[in-house]
Amino acid sequence: MRGLTCTLAVTLACLAPVGQAQAGKLAGTFAGTGRACFGKLVVHAKTISWLTTFSRCESLPYELIEQTTDADIDRYSFKFTRHSPQCRYRYITVTHRGASGADIGWGVIGYGSEQSHLADKANGYTANAPNAMACYLVRESR
Repeated sequence: MRGLTCTLAVTLACLAPVGQAQAGKLAGTFAGTGRACFGKLVVHAKTISWLTTFSRCESLPYELIEQTTDADIDRYSFKFTRHSPQCRYRYITVTHRGASGADIGWGVIGYGSEQSHLADKANGYTANAPNAMACYLVRESR
């Protein structure tokens, strides 16, 4: 499915594979690495938690706004549908480099606004957008 892009504006048929990806490959617990990223990203069927040194996004409901598979990278972009004052981010993008294996090659970028997310998307997800933070992740044992 190279080059496939699904957005919520498309049909429910297009979204069917998204649920499978969340339940299988994407759902789980990931450990953040480094000082600012130390913590956990936990993806469930209806909520995401991303707890780091500087931000606490606990059990926030989300909307999947985009899923793409391009070359060797799977990318899932989410919008939190509820805001928490302890959470610095309104949008996150989770990526996985398939050639890395199931437990490594994961990353997350958090964005404080829709504008920041869209600017970074336009620049190829470099995490150079205003109020963005990128973290390397390792999947924890299941």
